[in-house]
Amino acid sequence: MNIVLLGIQGCGKGTLVENLRGKLDFALISVGQLLRDEVKAGSKLGQQIHEAQTKGVLVDFDIVMDILGKRLNDVKEKNIIFDGFPRNVEQAIAFDKMLTVDKVIYLNLSEELAQDRLLNRLTCINCGYVTKKTDRENNICPKCGGQLKTRSDDTIDSIKKRFEVYKKETNPLIKIYRSRGVLYEIDASRTPSEITLDVLKVIE
Repeated sequence: MNIVLLGIQGCGKGTLVENLRGKLDFALISVGQLLRDEVKAGSKLGQQIHEAQTKGVLVDFDIVMDILGKRLNDVKEKNIIFDGFPRNVEQAIAFDKMLTVDKVIYLNLSEELAQDRLLNRLTCINCGYVTKKTDRENNICPKCGGQLKTRSDDTIDSIKKRFEVYKKETNPLIKIYRSRGVLYEIDASRTPSEITLDVLKVIE
């Protein structure tokens, strides 16, 4: 089974993926994390990705598909959850040629709440763990001991640009997957535990 997580930036896709780890026999693939790992590696490709992320635009189609293809080659599990991919119709068409999308979980959240979450977000530079600034007394990751930092694209200007891109590029996917009968809408304004429980009901 192949499951796609969709939702505006800050809706909690990354947190949901972490909460699902160990609960299901799935490979969990975050395309965003794969791109950030490439940036962290300091490669020329990583520099191109970083530039796009800083501007708040989507990373080049060929780059995303190449990185995703390499990751899929390493997957041994029969079931996969994709965090935040595809992000536009072009990617969805290419994705359909690679595999069948069985279920799409749409984490629905308002722009206002999403912006508040992004501005309050800290991410571990080592393992990608996500937490809130207001929940931490220091910037040490409780999971791996790495440094928690504000992502370079979590600024007001970048967030607004990303929201505009989301509405233009990603929103059409909601209609497409709903028409296929595979879309499950989840209220993402609630607590992570409540969201996780609802998602598990959809998946199991």
